[in-house]
Amino acid sequence: MDALNWKLTTKKIYQGVLLFSLCGVAKQVLAPFLTANAVAAFANGSSSSSSLTMVNALLTIAIIAGYVLFFLGIQGFQNVTEQNDVPHVKRLYVATILLIISYVLSFIPIINFICWILNLVAFILMLLAYSALKKSPTFPALARKGASLLFIAMILDIVAAVFGLIPLLGLIVKVPLDIVAFVLVLIGWKRISDADVNEK
Repeated sequence: MDALNWKLTTKKIYQGVLLFSLCGVAKQVLAPFLTANAVAAFANGSSSSSSLTMVNALLTIAIIAGYVLFFLGIQGFQNVTEQNDVPHVKRLYVATILLIISYVLSFIPIINFICWILNLVAFILMLLAYSALKKSPTFPALARKGASLLFIAMILDIVAAVFGLIPLLGLIVKVPLDIVAFVLVLIGWKRISDADVNEK
């Protein structure tokens, strides 16, 4: 493995992770306020707050930008991992495409359920990828520990996505799970980035 290219590609991945994770958590925190605002507006026969809607839209755009960075990083990451690990990294590549499509489509409210399905499929693909990488003998030792944390984060994301279907109660469960997953994803990719490529 090329240590320099490993650092360069994982740095780009980490920057993308930082952007989409922070903005993702911010969206989850904002969600109850958006819901309450929409309910109040409906009850009063008025329109909902445009400022909250605008902030939500800007966060979505930032998340898309984060996933594009992540996507570009994963593209390069395929070229610095061992041949045995490439198929697992390709799953991350496909999953990221699905997530980008999902967030772009999320601007069309009537197809939110399609976005949810795309997210769920992407999370499952990532879960399978990290499950394989955390056990891969050709993946660096510290990177395997990072993949283990990412595997746990994906489980939490899947559980959060399922609970997210439940109105109100789902948000109470979803937000804390998303925050824990956010921390695990950051630590996981930091460990992968810091891994010694020659240490198996």
